[in-house]
Amino acid sequence: MKRTLLHCAALAFAAGSLSSAGWSQPVTEEARHWLERMIQATQTLNYEGTFIYVQGPHVEAMRVIHGGGPEGERQRLFSLNGPLREVLVANNSVTCLLPKQHETFGGGSYGGSRFPLSVPRELGRLESHYEFETLGKDRIAGLEAQVIAIKPRDAWRFGYRLWLDQHNGMLLRSALLDGQGHPVEQMMFTDFQIKPQIDEEAFKSPSLSLDAKPPEVSQDSSEGQPPSAVEPVTQSAWRVNQLPDGFVKVLHNRFTKGSGHHATEHMVFADGLATISVFVEHLDGAPVLLRGGSQLGSMHAFGKLLDGYQILVVGEVPAATVQRIAAAIQYAPEATKP
Repeated sequence: MKRTLLHCAALAFAAGSLSSAGWSQPVTEEARHWLERMIQATQTLNYEGTFIYVQGPHVEAMRVIHGGGPEGERQRLFSLNGPLREVLVANNSVTCLLPKQHETFGGGSYGGSRFPLSVPRELGRLESHYEFETLGKDRIAGLEAQVIAIKPRDAWRFGYRLWLDQHNGMLLRSALLDGQGHPVEQMMFTDFQIKPQIDEEAFKSPSLSLDAKPPEVSQDSSEGQPPSAVEPVTQSAWRVNQLPDGFVKVLHNRFTKGSGHHATEHMVFADGLATISVFVEHLDGAPVLLRGGSQLGSMHAFGKLLDGYQILVVGEVPAATVQRIAAAIQYAPEATKP
């Protein structure tokens, strides 16, 4: 299994997840209005800020620079503590910069994780599986904020509590809680400024500028290694039956890292908020990456071995959800025959 891909996915999740708990005094229409304001603000505002991200025992300070407009969104996220890590976003292209390696994820029907939270414009898509509620006022980074809850209607997904700027709807804080109400992930701005415009130089990464040539779009590339060949999958021997209610497949790719390597299949399932990735790779004698469950903060993973293939299911969902999807994966090679 491509460990570099998983490291980049973890950083991308760290750059784009939020959350919930404590649901009272439902005012659905008012909450919907605030969520609509948040969607507009996060996509169109020009802003800079510093935020603290906490996932389990992991604490990180990050800086975000965002520009929006008719030509599209651009965003740069970079860590302020530990090794320098960056995420560069230009519309549907997401480039992850880690020490001595680059990972670039292209566009398509699945936009990937976005900071601070990817919410569909058609909020009606969520209402079968989530409730919207207003929870009062608070103060974040010196700014007055409205607190909104997105409450799950079942146990297959987490909920969200969001603190939105009273003046423009921008997300200033989030807290993700498990089914018992314990926080598993939190994000909070410590400073936040709206800008008339963002200077072009602010979106240029010093790390990337050191390279003679930017990395090509690929699913898994690193220094000294050829980029992966990526293709959408139209026929596959792998399928997931009986998904948890509300989840649908939004992406299915196959990528191969260089000649002589087995292809890895990558499927993405989403309900509009929660996202789950399934990786399938032929081990061919390589050690098993994961067998059973694992957790890092809000990120749950479940791995198993099936007919010589490593199956890995990863997502910011409860452990039972990734286990259910792993159990529902079936291998049907006859499905690829004409």
